[in-house]
Amino acid sequence: FLYLFYLSIPSLYDKGFVQIKLNNMINEEHNINLSLSPDINYNILPQPHIIVKNVKFFTNNLQAPKELAQIKKLKIFISQKNLFKMNNLKIKKIIFDEANFSIQREDFDYFNKFLEKKFSTKKISVTNSNFFYTDSNKNVIAIFPVLKFDLLFDEKNMKNLIFSKGDFFAIPYTLNWNKNFKKNL
Repeated sequence: FLYLFYLSIPSLYDKGFVQIKLNNMINEEHNINLSLSPDINYNILPQPHIIVKNVKFFTNNLQAPKELAQIKKLKIFISQKNLFKMNNLKIKKIIFDEANFSIQREDFDYFNKFLEKKFSTKKISVTNSNFFYTDSNKNVIAIFPVLKFDLLFDEKNMKNLIFSKGDFFAIPYTLNWNKNFKKNL
């Protein structure tokens, strides 16, 4: 009973403070600009996690941020260690569930810069989502359903890793990509 009570402590946190704290933590560690809605819930099972509904994903351009995605459910899994204080909260992994990404040609620069930097060691997953490739008039040119898309940094091998599974023009695909950060000697 005490253990369940301990796990339920984050449900007592001020949702406004949680919203700001998580937003800052995700931006600092993952270099992702999210706009979290105040629709925040905390669940204990299957493991402690926070669900934020209706999240928006923007580019990091602070003068003119461009919306890249709308995420129906953002699941933020947190560490069970030291839940007594919100300031000690640690993110273990993040899942973008049922997201719709709208990508245009000019967005490739943003993604190229993102891929050149080291990812976080904490996994980001995108599940049950769609990538819409649109032209400059926002007309949809192609839709790419993604069942699973994971990205993380492998500290042991010093590599950014991306694993993806979905459909590409109605053809199932599996993608394994990595960027090696080891210096060639």
